[in-house]
Amino acid sequence: MTTLHHYRCPVTKALIRDRDVSVQSLIVNGVSERYDDKVFTAVRTGELAEGLHADGAIVVTDGWGNHHIDFVTVIEELGKRGIPSVGMSYIGQQGRLVCTNGYTDMLVDFNKNTSGYESSIVGDNNLEDYDAFKALGLLKLKLKREGIALKKSCEEREKRIYIRRCSYPIKTVAFGDVTAVDGALLTIRTDIGEIHDKEREFISEARVRIIRPGERHIRVHTNLDFMPVACKTEGTVGEGRTILLDGVTAMLTGGEADGTYEPHNIGSSEGFLDEAVRFDRSGTPAATDILLHIDVTFEPAMGSTVEAIRSAHRLADRVLNEVRAAMKNLIIEDRAYHLLENRISPQKANIIVVKIVSGLGNMYETAVFPFEPAGIGAKYLMDMSNIPVHITPFQCLDGAVHSLL
Repeated sequence: MTTLHHYRCPVTKALIRDRDVSVQSLIVNGVSERYDDKVFTAVRTGELAEGLHADGAIVVTDGWGNHHIDFVTVIEELGKRGIPSVGMSYIGQQGRLVCTNGYTDMLVDFNKNTSGYESSIVGDNNLEDYDAFKALGLLKLKLKREGIALKKSCEEREKRIYIRRCSYPIKTVAFGDVTAVDGALLTIRTDIGEIHDKEREFISEARVRIIRPGERHIRVHTNLDFMPVACKTEGTVGEGRTILLDGVTAMLTGGEADGTYEPHNIGSSEGFLDEAVRFDRSGTPAATDILLHIDVTFEPAMGSTVEAIRSAHRLADRVLNEVRAAMKNLIIEDRAYHLLENRISPQKANIIVVKIVSGLGNMYETAVFPFEPAGIGAKYLMDMSNIPVHITPFQCLDGAVHSLL
């Protein structure tokens, strides 16, 4: 799942909008390599959920196979603590569970291919809004079956949490002398995308180009991520005010200099852009978006290393930081900000979301708590031994999870 997917998380949005339940917590659980570590983090996730007084949970995994061990173990640890859950995963024909237990009785398969097999097309088997709606409906049925009421008798009052977001429309993106936002025009500095000296061991070349909607039948390296172009103008990620550029999305791609390796886990997505990406999905740009394309060329034998992939994401974030700096100079009236509201009610069932995300390094890694929405000035789960972390719904929808796809 891309960074853009977490920013738009369909499950979090569905829970916030629903008036039968309350959501105030998400747990991000990184996938570990060793079985003992998988069990350790799953137990910690169960304990954290119990401490949050969760009545139910939706557990989502961004992968299958190895991921399913963490996925199934987390569901089991929740069940042992009396927390019913619904799991969400790609399953189809190829991603059937490699293990199971008595608690995995309700699963939502977000496979979208009629063949039931995974593909290398980005966004092809994406979790979408209707998958989230289905999972929430099933969880309500499961709570009812297990005698957990959606409504509670409690005198404590509802608490309302707010964040403000301005979707600023961009119609044209062009290169120029300096990076700036002027009306509906985004200008990108012509020589943007410099490689730092310490990155030259891993990256031989980087270039930035602009891809317009009608220009997508071009060859690209494998996709490393899609990211929203957003910045904070007040507060930190998850609170205050955010500006989001509407009509432009950042795309990061990369491959090795000798053409022998495209970074990937199971299958790489290099090829013609219009064939390698399923647009208009929760984790991919709109078909009408202009793409700010950051492409990196890795030194031979470096594309499979943790530091090379991290360096690519840091380089992309520097490009976006220059755009963010220009966005912060915009003068935007209060009325242009849309108010997002989350009603946290002790009188309703408390539902949490558990995200099972990659935590093994290379294109199998996740970072959390960036300085800017969807940025990479963040902590890597792998560096924290994949210990589960708590985030709020608005932190999720404001870019607190960065996927090194």
